[in-house]
Amino acid sequence: MMHEPVGRAFNGGFRSAVGLIFVSIAVINILSALFSQEGTAVAAGFERPDRMDDVCPPFHLLDEDGNIIDPVNGLNADKPYSPKQTCGKCHDYGKITEGYHFMQGKGESTTPEQRNRYLWVSSPGNYGGAWCSPAPLYRYLSPKQNDSPRAMDMTSFSFITAGCGACHPGGGPTEYDREGNRYDHRMNDPSAGLTSGGTNGYDGDYYQARWSETGVMEADCLLCHMPEYDMDIRNRQIAALNFRWAPTAGAGLAEIAGSVAGATPVTVTYDKSKFNPDGTISPHIVREPRNEACVSCHAKPGWKKRGANFAARTDVHLRAGMKCVDCHPAGSAASDERIHEREMHQFGKGDDPGGHVRDDLDNTGRDCASCHSTGQFGAPVARHRWLPPLHLDTIACQTCHIPERTVKAAQVQAGDVFNPGSKIPTKGRYLWTFYGPDMKYWNHYGDLTMMGYDDKPTDPFKPALARYKGKIYPVNRIHSAWPAIEVEGQPGLMQPKMDDIYGMWAAHRSNPEQYPALKEIRDDNGDSVPEINSPGEIEALIASVSEMLRETGYPMVGKRVVWVMNDRVYSSGCDHRVMETNYWETSPYANVHKYNHDVYPARAALGVNGCLDCHSSSSDFFFARIVKYPFGDDADPVTEYQYAALGLNGFWARVGVWREESLKPLLYTLLVAVSCALVILLGTLSAANLASGSGIWNRIRFLPWTVGLACGAFSLLAFRNRELAEYMLPSRFWLDANHFMVAVFIFIGAVAILYWQLWQKNGLAGLSRYSFMAVLGGLALGGVSGSLMLFKLPIESVTRLSYTLFDLSLAIIAASILYFIIKEALRVTFFSRA
Repeated sequence: MMHEPVGRAFNGGFRSAVGLIFVSIAVINILSALFSQEGTAVAAGFERPDRMDDVCPPFHLLDEDGNIIDPVNGLNADKPYSPKQTCGKCHDYGKITEGYHFMQGKGESTTPEQRNRYLWVSSPGNYGGAWCSPAPLYRYLSPKQNDSPRAMDMTSFSFITAGCGACHPGGGPTEYDREGNRYDHRMNDPSAGLTSGGTNGYDGDYYQARWSETGVMEADCLLCHMPEYDMDIRNRQIAALNFRWAPTAGAGLAEIAGSVAGATPVTVTYDKSKFNPDGTISPHIVREPRNEACVSCHAKPGWKKRGANFAARTDVHLRAGMKCVDCHPAGSAASDERIHEREMHQFGKGDDPGGHVRDDLDNTGRDCASCHSTGQFGAPVARHRWLPPLHLDTIACQTCHIPERTVKAAQVQAGDVFNPGSKIPTKGRYLWTFYGPDMKYWNHYGDLTMMGYDDKPTDPFKPALARYKGKIYPVNRIHSAWPAIEVEGQPGLMQPKMDDIYGMWAAHRSNPEQYPALKEIRDDNGDSVPEINSPGEIEALIASVSEMLRETGYPMVGKRVVWVMNDRVYSSGCDHRVMETNYWETSPYANVHKYNHDVYPARAALGVNGCLDCHSSSSDFFFARIVKYPFGDDADPVTEYQYAALGLNGFWARVGVWREESLKPLLYTLLVAVSCALVILLGTLSAANLASGSGIWNRIRFLPWTVGLACGAFSLLAFRNRELAEYMLPSRFWLDANHFMVAVFIFIGAVAILYWQLWQKNGLAGLSRYSFMAVLGGLALGGVSGSLMLFKLPIESVTRLSYTLFDLSLAIIAASILYFIIKEALRVTFFSRA
């Protein structure tokens, strides 16, 4: 029993402890309630949580000031929502918008080559470069500081309205100026001294801009992450200069009426059915954008530049159900450490010679080997055991697996004449005359306007090939013709404004006495479109553009007009200089675009029929006639052989053809003959053995010859019928694919007959000195050439020659073996006394 004072003390301490516990629990509950309220605020869009779930909880829309938009309860229902404020509460808006899709070159330095070429380019992306067109003449971004508006072209504001905004997802240069200020905040700041629509000191970001009225284009997350997003509605809002309202309209959250461009008040009417009773929304949001989201921007320029189709009918990957983001991942889905970071929106990219945005991220996407050497995504593992390693070292996968394109691309973009084609939607595009791979005039924008992307016609063609960074790729080597401006002391070229050239042609067409020299430019090839192809026409264009620029006050001090066609820069009709170009391009400064999409099934690839798919006189791989210059003196294209464009010597290309078209068929014929001769020899030896000591030898000794010659006759008949040959004999592909094993058996045969003669027969009785030397020489030649094939010396011609010498050695050995077998069979038949 406890002592009473001690018990009282214990009971009092116990009660105090219990009371402290209850007080602590109450405090914890209060704090929990507070945190619970904070959590509710997070769900409503007030605070950014420390962790993020894989799915978006219901959330409130927020306006640009961070206020809740709740049309159910009439709260700020007249405001468009702000993607930055709304999505940025849970996601790292700053990190996301650093992605090159948003920046499009803003703040990125041009490459050294670009600085030496393009005097109008300020970045390697669409913002500052305008690379949506595959060649000049096209619009350019004005510098930040300008002395007068005469040489200014696009501003940061008109970059959006000129058409670039139709695909730009917002953020980057459509949100912040070149000094990091948000456009509308800067223009609304009285201390900036800017006025809506004013000249604003000829500032390339604010000249005639109306940012204070239009707002800016924040990065529109739902554009990619909401499958039901309507790009057409969004772009109609952009055309109406309703920049800040475009995301709300595109997402289908509200009807937007009015127009900044039309000077009518812009109003917002939210669709309350899209909202929950508490004013939150739960839209259909996907983590990985659907292919349609990517294609909505990439399809149309892809058609023009690459003949891109992006359809299951023409691409094995789309037919297999793959997504664009499977090969172009970003964030935590990316495997390359350069782009593997949560919420980083630097999509995996390849390496295209026609684009230089974020070159430091080249080859971060999944290439062919990523899946076809590992089996990822269920891809068949490509072994290519039959193909000599030289091919895989120097030829890209696409070269064989995109042997044909089903939709034509623009091979030529001429920007020097007025194109009278119909259904061309904007005036600037009347200066672009396209010619397809067949070098026939192609009204691309007319097709696009009339038929749309989904109904483009099928126009199959074989792609041209080019060496790019050590490998041969299928490409579109675009050719160009356009008026340019040379600037004294500058290595590159400047382009005049499209508006100026269009204005010159429009004035001449309305009154032929304006810029009368243009009357000299005619249609010489009968395709209904004029082209410049003669000294007189070159002179006429240079003189007319020079006159127009002088008359309109363009600053021409230290400058002169020239005409450009590919690598030639004409200062007059007869005088030109040749500009340095890369070996994969035609320049200046037309793009080269690799073909990577619309991949054919493996059974349709080059090489499935053997080496003759490429190494034959009828193959396009080496002997296609491709365009060197779009127009010659007769207005027809000047062409060259494909091998010349690849930097190959025609002699070696023809040596390869001789090897595949003549030498290998001879070798394979010799193998068939050796097989038939072996039947004769083995039959003769067997018959002699059976008839030994009997009198039937004379009656049966010619039977093996009959059988062997019959085999030869059937083989000859089969050779003349391809289907029968493939049924009766090994196919050409099988022989080419197993060429190494064929060589091994031939070498074994050579060693066998040498052994037979030197050791079994004790001398050279059955083999003449010449045939003996032929076998030894063939073995030596095969050993040396085979070693050269294996070690691949840096002298390319030596490696190419080694392949032919190796097959020549096999033919010499096979002929010697045939000679020996026939001679031995004759000896047994006529000189044996069985």
